[in-house]
Formats: sequence, structure tokens, C-alpha cells
Amino acid sequence: MALHDFFLNHFETSDNPKDKRLASHYYSNDYQNTQNMISSAFKEFNLNLINVDNNYNEMLFENKKIKLIVSLCRVSLYETRVDLTINTSYIIPFKRGIKIIEQLYLALDKQLSLKNRGFINE
Repeated sequence: MALHDFFLNHFETSDNPKDKRLASHYYSNDYQNTQNMISSAFKEFNLNLINVDNNYNEMLFENKKIKLIVSLCRVSLYETRVDLTINTSYIIPFKRGIKIIEQLYLALDKQLSLKNRGFINE
């Protein structure tokens, strides 16, 4: 781990990340149900819903130190991929963004039906 890694404030999830904690999550829920559960689950983390853009399938949340973009992808009628992009505003964040992503995904996993993490090899 390099010294500059302690100062990173931007993290994104994807299908094939270098860090497995940043893997996309696939849920066996439809788009609208997933979107509603995300809205309710993230309120517990004091994240305020700023905007929902159904044209680009994105949701914007923020609080004092965090800006979070949630990207939803309809894989099929009853399967939705959730990707998170987080920007924090800490001077020395110590990879706090990854820890926040883990906590957010954990909250979603409790409320939605997790199908897979990362790329689906089916």
C-alpha cells in the first residue's frame, strides 16, 4: 500500500475491482423496489436524498462530509445491479470511503435479495 492511498477520497464500485470490497452487488429485486429500499436504508446513515434521475438510473445522496452517487442497472426484469461512487471530504481519510461503501452494502444486503457480487459468470 502506497502512502498516497491514505489520502484517497474517491472510490467506485465495479464488476472487476482490484479490491473485492468494491465489487458491484446484484439483487434479485426489480428496479423500483430496489430504488425504494435504497432510499429508506440510506436514511439510517444520515444521507439526504438530493436527486433521483430515472433517465440515467442514478440517485444522489449527500451529508456534511460525503457525496454518494448510486447507479442502478436493470439486468433483467427482476434483477438490478447497484454501483456506488463515493467522494468524501476528509483531510486524511484513511480509506474511509471503502468502509462506508461496505456499511451501505451491508444495509442493502439485509433488505434486498443479494444474488451475486461482481461479474456474473453464468
